[in-house]
Amino acid sequence: MTNTHALPVFRQIVDDLKRQIADGQLTEHAALPSERVIAELHAVSRMTARRALEAVEAEGLAYSKRRQGRFVSPKRLMYDVGSMANFVAGAAAQGIEIEMELLESTTIQASGTLVETLSAAHGTKLYQNTRLIRSKGHSIFVETETVIAERCAALWPGPDNVDLQRQRYSPLGHTAEIVIRMCALEPDPARLLGAMPYQAGIEQEQLSRDESGAPICFSHQIWRGEMAQFSATAIISR
Repeated sequence: MTNTHALPVFRQIVDDLKRQIADGQLTEHAALPSERVIAELHAVSRMTARRALEAVEAEGLAYSKRRQGRFVSPKRLMYDVGSMANFVAGAAAQGIEIEMELLESTTIQASGTLVETLSAAHGTKLYQNTRLIRSKGHSIFVETETVIAERCAALWPGPDNVDLQRQRYSPLGHTAEIVIRMCALEPDPARLLGAMPYQAGIEQEQLSRDESGAPICFSHQIWRGEMAQFSATAIISR
């Protein structure tokens, strides 16, 4: 590569890495060239090489492992947040097999922000499940789902319902209010997701309501930033 091209060398390196990923020369989870290799190959500084790798990662095409380097991201999950269809079935239709691990299942009492969020009285019995969702062993997101116990008996925490809680992933409720924002992965979720602390992630909150409009379930998800592409269908009225 020379500096005579119209594009800056930095951009050429980024485009070259993206082309290798798109063409399959660099397959899922394959290691990207190191800063040193890129710097020597393209006769640029280590800083320029680092910027190029960071740009590829920022676009969600690569992820980092501490002291190991950067690797090609697996296939992105196309997630239609406007659909109340089964999440696992939707992933399967894209050729992505979902694995679920139930990390914790407990009974709590409504307090703090959950009182307002779920329109529940202080002390109301709630069920809370925390799950880790993976594909081919690669973590996608961690979710904590809190439901009003008297309205969701099927989610009773206990040994008789472990399989149900592991497999179930159809959104509860009739309508949902969804908020999606960028976040920096705090150490605990980063550890669960196998990510670097404070790297870019996606935070999603979903409040599901029944047909009468009453809150029934609150879900909080933390995603690896490179693992999903969110979409929704809007109904525009005049």
